[in-house]
Amino acid sequence: MAHSRVWNAALEAIPANPSAAAAGAERIRDLKIDIRERLELDHVMDETNDDGFHKQVTLEEQASSPSNLANKGRLFTKDVGGLTELHYIDAAGTEFVITNNGKLLLLATNNAWAKGQAVTEVEITYAATVAPDAALSNAFWCDLTGNVILDSPTNPKSGQVLTIMWKQDATGSRTLTFGATLYGNAGNDWALTTDANAIDLITLYYDGDASRWRAMSLSKDIDNAL
Repeated sequence: MAHSRVWNAALEAIPANPSAAAAGAERIRDLKIDIRERLELDHVMDETNDDGFHKQVTLEEQASSPSNLANKGRLFTKDVGGLTELHYIDAAGTEFVITNNGKLLLLATNNAWAKGQAVTEVEITYAATVAPDAALSNAFWCDLTGNVILDSPTNPKSGQVLTIMWKQDATGSRTLTFGATLYGNAGNDWALTTDANAIDLITLYYDGDASRWRAMSLSKDIDNAL
């Protein structure tokens, strides 16, 4: 967006002290326009009580990191490998790179979490053949109302681990068959517990190097008090 006037020393010197009052009134109106044009880049300016609220925060890329300030922190952006990345520098001068290659750096480092981490379980709607969307979660369940073929989950990430709970209905006897694109130890017992209302849990691992899902284990009949 182009501003009506360039905000510089020459603009700030207008009107000159000897100018007539009419010129001063005009310059006051101009000043209001200049301020609004700049504020509305990142602020709400729509003649409501929300005027002045932030609608976004735009940080212009810095050529170098700013110096630290006592008792203050500084959030800024800087070029890293051709990308504008978010940085923070604390009062002691320690600089933290918050984003890297378009992702939160926190998720790309070895972290020790202070609290438990979890993903939301996602239901797989029963169908004769299912292929869970691995982008949605790492934990799934499926209420079986018939036999099922498990095909390779879609949208995987290298090293991703999925768990799928298979829940028999009141009839039971529902079976699981692997699609041709899944790999594992064919000698293992992969048959589901077929009792009515039984629950089994299968674990899959995505081998990114080979671009294939590998069945690791099947825990049977896990809905029993220990």
